Amino acid sequence: MSTFPVRPWRAPRWLGPGLVAAGLAGSCTGPSTHLDNPGRHVCFVDGRLERRTELPFRYYGTSRVDALPADLASEPDWSLQPSSQAVPMPPPASPWLFPFDFPIELVRRMLLGREDTAVVIALRPTPPELRVQPEIRPIGLEQVDERARAARIAR
Repeated sequence: MSTFPVRPWRAPRWLGPGLVAAGLAGSCTGPSTHLDNPGRHVCFVDGRLERRTELPFRYYGTSRVDALPADLASEPDWSLQPSSQAVPMPPPASPWLFPFDFPIELVRRMLLGREDTAVVIALRPTPPELRVQPEIRPIGLEQVDERARAARIAR
């Protein structure tokens, strides 16, 4: 029976710092989007209802934030118009710099910090000619009411 010399396995010198760098790079998050909604309006981000005020990073490009007026005492608020706005999220480095775009992004984030995007939800008032008047009653409602009372009494 022959014995082979068993050597203990040694990790390369770059493995430790490489694992630390990979852990740090993987733990960083992209820029988040903050929704400033003082009127508590109903908000949709890219078509999905969002109740959070801080959204995590999703992608670079343009998102769309839509807002509907909040109800007042369980009644629709017709004094404000719905709004829609595009929110650009520019990439930190040009994609033409591949494969150097990621290191550039890490260095830029380390030096300048994370560039979050803030969106203020502000709805415009409805013009007077488009407002719905809740106190307008249909013409002839009194005659319909009288006929209904007469029909009820006649039963």
